[in-house]
Amino acid sequence: MVKGRQLAHAAVFVPLILAAPAGASAQTAPPTLGILANQVLALFPKVDGEVLEVQGTTVTLSLGQRDGLVAGVELTAYREGRELRHPKTGEILGRTEEVLGRVAVHQVQEAYATGAVVGGSDIRPGDKVRVSAGKIKLTLLPIVEGVKGDLAEAATYELVEALNRTGRFQVALGDAINVWIAQQKIKRQDVLEGKGLAQLGPRYKIQNLLVVAFSRAQNKPYMDVRLFTFPGPNALLTTALFVPPSIKATPKGDFSAAGKPRESQTPAPTRSLLSRLLTGELDAGTYSSGETSMPLKEVAKFPFAVVAMDVAVAPQDQIPRMVVTDGERIYLYKIVERVLEPEWTYQPDARGRVFSAQFADLNNTGVLDVVVNRYHPNPRLLLNSFVLTTQGGKPAVLVEEVPDVLLAVDANGDGIKRTLWTQPFAQNGFFKKGEAQRVSLKDGKLVAEARVRVPSTFRATGATFANIAGKGSQRALAFIDEYNRLRIAIDTEDLWRSATPVGGGGVKLEVMTHIERGGRSYLHLGTSTARRGPRR
Repeated sequence: MVKGRQLAHAAVFVPLILAAPAGASAQTAPPTLGILANQVLALFPKVDGEVLEVQGTTVTLSLGQRDGLVAGVELTAYREGRELRHPKTGEILGRTEEVLGRVAVHQVQEAYATGAVVGGSDIRPGDKVRVSAGKIKLTLLPIVEGVKGDLAEAATYELVEALNRTGRFQVALGDAINVWIAQQKIKRQDVLEGKGLAQLGPRYKIQNLLVVAFSRAQNKPYMDVRLFTFPGPNALLTTALFVPPSIKATPKGDFSAAGKPRESQTPAPTRSLLSRLLTGELDAGTYSSGETSMPLKEVAKFPFAVVAMDVAVAPQDQIPRMVVTDGERIYLYKIVERVLEPEWTYQPDARGRVFSAQFADLNNTGVLDVVVNRYHPNPRLLLNSFVLTTQGGKPAVLVEEVPDVLLAVDANGDGIKRTLWTQPFAQNGFFKKGEAQRVSLKDGKLVAEARVRVPSTFRATGATFANIAGKGSQRALAFIDEYNRLRIAIDTEDLWRSATPVGGGGVKLEVMTHIERGGRSYLHLGTSTARRGPRR
């Protein structure tokens, strides 16, 4: 049970102990991280109530046990204002809201509860309190000391999966926060006590931080867990548990970044360049970093941030070309003797910002088409992608007003992307999980041909096909998942994923979700990194 806090900054301690009933079998199911996920979930019930009375800093609320409220929950206090109506239809959209602060619940009765104001002031009877019914943004921060990294990673991954299964959280990993903590030389124990973390809220725009500190106790892997809310930090949950014995470190050569096969495995044939890049098994001087790296030469310098780019050789004239976008315009160049020669520039209308551009030959004409994805947060616009081609040396639109994410793929491995996939847009998460279709271009429209089997973690931006198992084998799909992990899959089966996040920066796409009163915005990261300065 989560015990109520007596002071605003006091933590709630929840021991993870499974009490076996008398006569229970010794084979009772061992604890899992689902228990921890459920304890975190209990601190974010979907409730909406009213302030009944205020005496000093003590607040009485119209919410109680019957509403699912428990001690330790923090609610947002707000005041409703004027009514909002659509200027054309007259539809009531809701009311304006003024956020007043937060209320920490201390004691919960059947029909009411009392708590204390822990942030803000001027809360009056009649004001409203709630825990959002939308997805809660939760940043997960693993700290590893004295435990093997692959075991900590496996436990972290299972916890993320357990939190996702609740359908209540939007989970992100706090890798950048770990770097900042190391730079600030904040000790592990200080992090667990919330010391030195006040800057995290405004610096990284986080609302809730779940700290999982791995160590060893009684010669077993152990987890200290803290849940902080921001601004603050204010501790909502303090608990600890042994890493469940069901969690095992990922075997090398099976589903990890290790490239060497296990002894029981048959030696693999010579693999592709991508496969060897992933596993680090490259001969010196072939394609690596450091002293044996390939010499680089500056080709061009752009006066803008490059949001996305692609390079391909046109089948018709065998001239390599580069497409570049700054988010507003599309630039097409020929690459002649390592010099960029402008071919055309296309500026679409203002119904969105471009976040990816890819080459393809969709009509098998030998002329490179440009597949463009763009997005606008206005709910009436959202995704409106299009495809360009070159006619008479000028850009021409092949298809427009596509409400899906477009992905050009080289399904056969012949070096030219001739196939087009679409992934539906989802208001919750941007990419509709596990959904993709193969389409063809007919009479200026995209026509669905067949559904494509992809993993549930598939995201179309930044995805590509590769001969990961060598030529002649089935083509594998490489993509970046929502946690910035590189994944390799065939059909719906995962073959490999990176042990750490890859890439950085990226295009941020705001998705506005209309919930409760007034709505909520979520930011989703694309896979293209915007950079300024020379392109090499």
